[in-house]
Amino acid sequence: MTVPKTLSQQALKIADSAFKNYDAFQMGEVQDAELFFDLTKRMTVTNALFTENLRIEHLSLKTAIESFQ
Repeated sequence: MTVPKTLSQQALKIADSAFKNYDAFQMGEVQDAELFFDLTKRMTVTNALFTENLRIEHLSLKTAIESFQ
């Protein structure tokens, strides 16, 4: 399995978990809101890492293609 696919699957799992936790709890409790906020931060960081990894892979591919020309 490739790294981008693995990161994408992890991001999807975290996003799904965050949505399920948000959907399961009412935001009447402070702890629930803090849990959702923490899950959302993790999801955002994971998505940012995935995007950065994709950018680096594309840059590496571009460099490799240009070196053969």
